[in-house]
Amino acid sequence: MTPLPEPHLRAVVSPDADSLSGDGLALAYAALDRVRSEHRLDRLTVAVEDARLGHQLLVVPRGAVAPADLDEEGAWCAEPALAEVSSDLELAVALCRLAVRAAAQDNLPASPLDALEVALRRLDGVEAVALDDAGDIVVVQAGPGAPPTLSRAVLEIVKERLDQTVVVELIGRGGEAGRAPVQPDAISWVPGAPLEVVAVRTEPETGELEVHLRGGDVRTVGRTPSRGLVGAVAATLEAWHARPDAPGRAIGWARTVETSSDGRFVVAVALEDTRRVTVAHGIGSGPNPLEAAVAATVDALIR
Repeated sequence: MTPLPEPHLRAVVSPDADSLSGDGLALAYAALDRVRSEHRLDRLTVAVEDARLGHQLLVVPRGAVAPADLDEEGAWCAEPALAEVSSDLELAVALCRLAVRAAAQDNLPASPLDALEVALRRLDGVEAVALDDAGDIVVVQAGPGAPPTLSRAVLEIVKERLDQTVVVELIGRGGEAGRAPVQPDAISWVPGAPLEVVAVRTEPETGELEVHLRGGDVRTVGRTPSRGLVGAVAATLEAWHARPDAPGRAIGWARTVETSSDGRFVVAVALEDTRRVTVAHGIGSGPNPLEAAVAATVDALIR
């Protein structure tokens, strides 16, 4: 009796330009994202129960976190809701189960970011991991039974596997730990042209910090009393809110995460929607903390 090998998940090469590609988790995410795109969904979440990893959530778009009101008994959650279950969704859910099983057994090749995600999912209490494409932002979503040592374990794994500056945030389901579990608002507006910083300056007479933003033909200015990183973010957001139809955003936090040997500063920020739920993170650098904070805020606004 010959045992069957463990499953290795890889997309089949096809002449179709729209064919899926990748291994393991990357393939599962690609399949989910195709379903999301075809059904015009804002967010699609699949729940998987694994003997080794426990309760796991896979969410697309990949940088998103799972909703707060996810049905614990359901295998998936679509936003907006689907009128009926489609065969492509059922196949994508089955593929997610196989991908999580293979990841738990360390039985598939993976990119550095996929390997990081698998390592984080193996930690007790982790339900989901959200990564941006560049790997600058790592959001770990913990379940209700997460141990108090989880944050330290997450940081150790990230430091061990990445050699770049990243922002790491540990949250509970639906938002930051300790906050009310409500769903974030969808970002309903994106600038038609790249948003760029035109100028950052401090008025010597008034002490106000002034930030000039430009996107296409629209140029706006934000001013606020200079209060370090918070002031820089506030001035940038004031310039943002002066743009037509820009959604409301507020500062969650701003932190200097690195100062390089050549005197440049790296700052990370988190932005919240009108219900105080984190919806975007950004990271930026500059010759001083204020300009780095402005760059990080713009980075978060255009994600």
